[in-house]
Amino acid sequence: MESIYTIVHELFKSVPEIAFFLSLALGYLVGAFSFGKFQLGGVASSLLMAVLVSQFGVHIDDTVKNLLFALFIFAVGFTSGPMFFRSLGRQSLREIVLCAVLAVSGLITVVALSHLFGLDKGLAAGIAAGGLTQSAIMGTAESAINSMNLGAEVTSELVANISVGYGVTYIFGS
Repeated sequence: MESIYTIVHELFKSVPEIAFFLSLALGYLVGAFSFGKFQLGGVASSLLMAVLVSQFGVHIDDTVKNLLFALFIFAVGFTSGPMFFRSLGRQSLREIVLCAVLAVSGLITVVALSHLFGLDKGLAAGIAAGGLTQSAIMGTAESAINSMNLGAEVTSELVANISVGYGVTYIFGS
């Protein structure tokens, strides 16, 4: 008798779209629950569910990943872009300095703790992207890893770790 893991793995291998839509459905279901005053929301819980579903060995085509990532970046920019320009004023300088301090201290923290705990570069990039809620780091890190000529297996593992680090830390970053 086959294990549940094997059955689900084979299903996701033959139809990876099921894993994608299952992550979204479970994410929005979990995101609707409140834990006191805390609520994950649809985006953060969908990322977390995608990390869990990916443990079944799901492979998504790079073109699909890039397209969905571009749509995510577009949606974030489309929503927050107009608000950003309307909010610029005299007090913006203080907020810009605060953003710079946050970005630099976040980067230093991720680099230091990655070295301390021996995390690979992919996981460190994902942690930085999620912890700082800067999704663009993911694309930049993936491009950098792909250009390093580390071999297909190592490159694949590092790129996969970017998503894992992002999915786990995005909740805390947001």
